[in-house]
Amino acid sequence: MRKVITQDTFDEWKSHPVTRELMRQLKEDREMMKEGLVNNSFDDEQEVKGRCRTIAILLELDYEEFMSHES
Repeated sequence: MRKVITQDTFDEWKSHPVTRELMRQLKEDREMMKEGLVNNSFDDEQEVKGRCRTIAILLELDYEEFMSHES
């Protein structure tokens, strides 16, 4: 049985200190990867670009987007 995730529950998760720290670390990692891409520091740039896009999706995730993937 799946738990129903409400807007309030999602907002609590987004504002939780652990989630906030995770998002801060992801943002920092993404910035380092972007800097590395500018400086041609990676052998597989496509992989790094994919990681950056994935992190951007997580950082920008809102309730409606999250729920659109629930089935």
